[in-house]
Amino acid sequence: MSLRPLYARPRTLAEAAAVLSEIKSGAVVVAGGQDIMPHINYGRLMPAVVVDVGTISELRGIASDGDGLAIGALTTHRELRSHASVVRHAPLLAAGAGEIGGGWQVHNRGTIGGNIAALHPLYDIVPALLALGAEAEVHDDQGTHRMPVDKIVSNTGLGLGTRSVLARLHLRASPPGGGWGYRKLKATAGAYGSANAAAVVTLNKGEISSLRVVIGGASALPVDASAVAARAVGQRWSDRLGDEIETACRELIKQPLSDQQGEGSWRRAMAGVMARRAVQDAIARVAA
Repeated sequence: MSLRPLYARPRTLAEAAAVLSEIKSGAVVVAGGQDIMPHINYGRLMPAVVVDVGTISELRGIASDGDGLAIGALTTHRELRSHASVVRHAPLLAAGAGEIGGGWQVHNRGTIGGNIAALHPLYDIVPALLALGAEAEVHDDQGTHRMPVDKIVSNTGLGLGTRSVLARLHLRASPPGGGWGYRKLKATAGAYGSANAAAVVTLNKGEISSLRVVIGGASALPVDASAVAARAVGQRWSDRLGDEIETACRELIKQPLSDQQGEGSWRRAMAGVMARRAVQDAIARVAA
């Protein structure tokens, strides 16, 4: 006979951190539940305590944050794709949220915080946040810590969703003269992608002055290709430059995933193609 987990529903962020600190181990934070609950229901995950943060008002809201946005971790995918401030100041993030499959239930219940904490290789939000240089507020019993999102992705020692709570995301507004692109290769509208790419570019008199590219869906973790894409700085877009970006990004995928979304070598090749197209889209948006 399986034992049902205990249930905790803290009312504030401080209470949530205190609960997680007291439990020490075996706790799982649930917000929208779109990622965690199927694992619990099918017995793949058996937490001792489910900590429901879904009613904590401190984790909600989208507001101006100086020259950018502050987005609460409980913001749903539907809000991300349609909120006027996100569409205006961080359209890349809105586009990434719009590509999430699963139908309206997932869009209405799934949250940006849950999407990040899950660290699922096929999810759409993290590549967009990395390309935008987003930062996150993580709260635990020691207080609030602000850090780049890439540190969350690369550091599993934070205990996100078990010992700490993701509270808020901070994004700088898209720069004047900047463009963005998001490409996702998928079999159907509601499917996971085989590869995706997010790009942010600025131009100066038609020449690329800065370029960030992040590839997702093709490997266990998102791959920041910005360093290799920097060879494009000072150049104008051309088919030759596109070929160089595609090749460089493809070669960064050292251990591609192989699953029902596609075989590894094909996923690796498609990662390069998606990166090239995302960059081309970003440049076209500036020119338009």
